[in-house]
Amino acid sequence: MGAATRIAGKDLKLRLRDRSVFILGIITPLALAYIFHLVFGNAFSADSLELEVGLVDLDGSAVSQSLGEVLADLDADGILVLSEFDDPVAAEAAVEQGDIGALIELEPGLGDAVLMGQPFTIEVVGDVDSPTSTQVASSIASEFGSAVERAQLSVATAVELGQGPPPEDVAAWGQEAAQRPPAFTFTDVSADTRQLDANTFFAAGMAVFFLFFTVQFGVVGILEEKQGGTMARLLAAPISHASVVAGKAILSFVLGVISMAVLMVATHFLMGAQWGPPLGVALLVVTGVLAATAIMGVIAGAATTADGAGNLGAVIAVILGMLGGTFFPIGQGNELLARLSYLTPHAWFMRGLADISGGAEWTAALPAAGALLLFSVVFGAVAWALLRRKLGK
Repeated sequence: MGAATRIAGKDLKLRLRDRSVFILGIITPLALAYIFHLVFGNAFSADSLELEVGLVDLDGSAVSQSLGEVLADLDADGILVLSEFDDPVAAEAAVEQGDIGALIELEPGLGDAVLMGQPFTIEVVGDVDSPTSTQVASSIASEFGSAVERAQLSVATAVELGQGPPPEDVAAWGQEAAQRPPAFTFTDVSADTRQLDANTFFAAGMAVFFLFFTVQFGVVGILEEKQGGTMARLLAAPISHASVVAGKAILSFVLGVISMAVLMVATHFLMGAQWGPPLGVALLVVTGVLAATAIMGVIAGAATTADGAGNLGAVIAVILGMLGGTFFPIGQGNELLARLSYLTPHAWFMRGLADISGGAEWTAALPAAGALLLFSVVFGAVAWALLRRKLGK
């Protein structure tokens, strides 16, 4: 390996003097990630979705107050912002002026109708410019009405079967049923999110996307030296063909690791990207760079010229990057695309980061790292054979 490392060291010095390495490996992905951060960074955060819902309770019964308690709990949890009104005219004016996105109105007699098993109505008024708030308010009102109807049905069924109270006590029994605690409750439990936040997603996507362009500088160097005539002089020295291929592969690996490390540190401080446990991140970076080097090595071995390898590598890198979901999540509404995305190292790299970024241990990255290592072994074996043949052995 002495000859291979010397070749890699010599080429590394040359490449570090080449501005294209810094442009493709660091400056361009960092600039794009930061632009995405400025444009979309807060678009998917919890603070970006403001649900402002108003409530007018003209009934004042225990039933109507229970809906108010539900909305108050959602307000306390930060899911929506609740505004309570005493005057329905003022409340509807607030909707028209855009002060609130939707309004839930509870008319007088709602509680009596519910307790007597009679039909009831919950009115929702929405702002045309706030469809999300309107939809959420409608869903809350609909689910509340469904819960009340289920209570009414249970009481009516018991009475019909002769297992309930006398008819004159039905209202009291219905009120008791309505006030019973729910059969189950939702509890906030810390768990692995398996989903990258917006800033980390864009940073990771750009890093792994341009990684494939960065590692090309190493393996494509074989073709460049053959065209320039320096490869013949290199092979005339007591250096094996395997050492030459290994030296170019080491160069690709080193450039890829440097690029990823710089981008991760920079995006952490500039964009607040959260990468997860360092050991898990390092494992994904190493296996990801190996996979990228192996795939680009196959392209370099199949091409006849350095320009041809560069062009073909760019096409393959873009296709794999788009399919792997580096610019936007792939396959959320299409199961076929979701499955196809895992034919790319990009998707496995992004999945591995998502698995560890939500607070999981570094070992959560092992499945994704294993898949990346499989890419490395399979394509690496093919690249090794093609590149050695290209050198005449």
